[in-house]
Amino acid sequence: MASIGRLIPLTAGDPIENMSIDQALLESTSHGKVPALRFYRWSRPTLSLGYFQKFADRDTHAESGGLDWVRRSTGGGAIVHHHELTYSLFLPADRSTGHHRDLYTQVHGEVAASLREFGVTAVPYRMLSRSLLASTPAPFLCFQRRTDEDLVVSGYKILGSAQRKVRGAVLQHGSLLLKSSSYAPQLPGIAELTATLPPIQQLSEKLANRLANRLELDWQEDGLRDQELESAAKIAVAKFGSTQWKRRR
Repeated sequence: MASIGRLIPLTAGDPIENMSIDQALLESTSHGKVPALRFYRWSRPTLSLGYFQKFADRDTHAESGGLDWVRRSTGGGAIVHHHELTYSLFLPADRSTGHHRDLYTQVHGEVAASLREFGVTAVPYRMLSRSLLASTPAPFLCFQRRTDEDLVVSGYKILGSAQRKVRGAVLQHGSLLLKSSSYAPQLPGIAELTATLPPIQQLSEKLANRLANRLELDWQEDGLRDQELESAAKIAVAKFGSTQWKRRR
C-alpha cells in the first residue's frame, strides 16, 4: 500500500522566498516524516550561486551580472533561473536509503520518461562519451558542467540536481532548462534543441504521477502550512536574505 505524500502546487516565488521555503519544507519533513514534492518557478530572472561558489566569480559571467541573486544551500554551479522549471523532492531518511546517486537516477529517469511523452529524448550524461563534454576547471554555470546523472539533449545539459541532507531527511532539487535565456545565451534549452516546449503544468503533473509510482507514494495536494510559512519567513531573514550568507565566500 502506497504511503501518503504532500504535493505542493506549482507557484512562482522570489529568490529568497523560494530558497527559504525549500529549507522550511526540509525541516518539516525531518520532523513529520511525510514526503513532499514541490514544483516552482521564479517571479523574476535570478542567478543562484552554489553553496561553495565565490561571490567574486559572478564577474566571470557578464550576461547575468545585473540579475538579482541568491546563494543556495546546495553545491554545484550557478544557475540562471528564467525559462525553467524547478522541482524539490523531500524524503524522510528511512525512504532515501542507499547511495545518494540512486535518488538522482530514479528522479532523472522519471523526468526523461515524462519528456518522452512530449517527443523529447533526453539521456543521462554517463551514456555519452565523456571526452566530448569534459571541462576543467569547472565552469561558472551549472549547465556547462556534467555529472553522471545529468540529463542531456543533443550533447547539451538540460537537467541538473543537487542534494542537501539534514538529520532525518534529504532534499533533492533540480532545474529543468526549458528555453534559452538572454541572461545565459550560451545555454540552449529544450525549445532550441528540439523545437518543442512542453507545457509546464502538464509536464509537472506527468512527473508527479511518475514519481508517485516510482517511490510508492500517493500524493495529496497540500499547501504550505502556517508553521512552515512562519519558519520560511524566519529563514529568509536569518539566512538567504542576509548579506553574511550571500557573501560568505
